[in-house]
Amino acid sequence: MSYQIALELSADMAGLQKADKTLDELALAVQLPQETLLHVRLVLEEVLMNVISYGADGAKVPDVQLNMEQKEGMLFMEIADNGLAFDPLQLPPPDLDADIDDRPIGGLGIFLVRKLMDSVTYRRDGEWNRLMVTKAVGK
Repeated sequence: MSYQIALELSADMAGLQKADKTLDELALAVQLPQETLLHVRLVLEEVLMNVISYGADGAKVPDVQLNMEQKEGMLFMEIADNGLAFDPLQLPPPDLDADIDDRPIGGLGIFLVRKLMDSVTYRRDGEWNRLMVTKAVGK
């Protein structure tokens, strides 16, 4: 069985809440295992919070397109925004062995995204950042 959802959001807290609600609908429809849902929710919220916090150029709030599809034991999620160009996969991994006082604030989000998902890819498509993540859906 395949299940697909596409929606448009604004890069703000109302958009984040709408994305969370939509994820809950998908999880219920395809009976996502709780652990998978927790991982996907953390990734979705992390990526959207980054768009909310850093994607605006000061003039306008970015638009966000969220596409989620579950098929053949995999969950595919694309989060696209028309904010400032930014490839999060170019960030160096955090030094997890450094003393907590020596670490910069932030920087763990994309690390978690990479650890929790099976694949993570980015591409710039005209004015759009497109981050695609996939996760095997364990039962």
